[in-house]
Amino acid sequence: MNFAKNWLFNHPVTRRVKDGYFENEGIRQHYVTLGEGKLVIFIHGFPEFWYSWRHQIEALSKQYQVVALDQRGFNESVKPASKDGYRVEKLVEDVAALIKHLGRDQAVIVGHDAGAWLAWHFAALHPELTERLVILSVPHPNAMREELAERGKQYEASEYARKMAKEGAKPMFSTWQISLLLDPLAFPLYLAADRGTDPEAITSFYRLSYPQEPYALDESLPIIEAPTLVIHGRRDRFLIASGHEHNARWLKHEPKFVMLDADHFVHQEKPDEVNKVILDWLMPVTV
Repeated sequence: MNFAKNWLFNHPVTRRVKDGYFENEGIRQHYVTLGEGKLVIFIHGFPEFWYSWRHQIEALSKQYQVVALDQRGFNESVKPASKDGYRVEKLVEDVAALIKHLGRDQAVIVGHDAGAWLAWHFAALHPELTERLVILSVPHPNAMREELAERGKQYEASEYARKMAKEGAKPMFSTWQISLLLDPLAFPLYLAADRGTDPEAITSFYRLSYPQEPYALDESLPIIEAPTLVIHGRRDRFLIASGHEHNARWLKHEPKFVMLDADHFVHQEKPDEVNKVILDWLMPVTV
């Protein structure tokens, strides 16, 4: 366990979660877990790690087994041998391996930012493992491609992604910088996670998995069968809400859409509201 995990000012959930490890393709990956019941897996975005879900772990673990993953290359999870190991198809299989490792048949999948991009793909490619899907901030991959192709507000907002997709680019944000913005008292924990994070984990994602011009639709991506909840921050500067208007075209069921008065990190800025929305929507999913 990382020394910073017991730092005096961390969220109290850090002292209650249990650490776990699993392997996929020889890559050892870290997660934390708390609670019992149906399985809910949280997948962080960039440049974050499992701790970004601290508020959701605390709330949902009273009714569910909550697992928050460190994606490969982040915090205590080992980085792949090659940059190609950060392709979204590889990340999808990490989540499938985690579910198998936990001895479960299905899970509710929750993702934010790049974790939401992964969650969309996971639900499409593994419908048999996806009980429900909760998305924070990111439109469906093909809805996102359509928005980018219009060269409008989303295209402008995604300038950072195009910069990081260039060969030799460096991440524009560090984990510790997110701490200063959202949770300054837990700075030592974020700093420790930042030291364990591979910078290529961020830039390789944008180079290999983020939509590139001319933004052609991925027609091979299956229709998503799982019931889907989408939560978006009204003041999100990186992802424009209008992209969600096209989500339903690639879903079997009409998604539930909730807009909250928040910025990009909606689950950290408005944790109580996000928790209530998720818990209310998951009520049919019981032990």
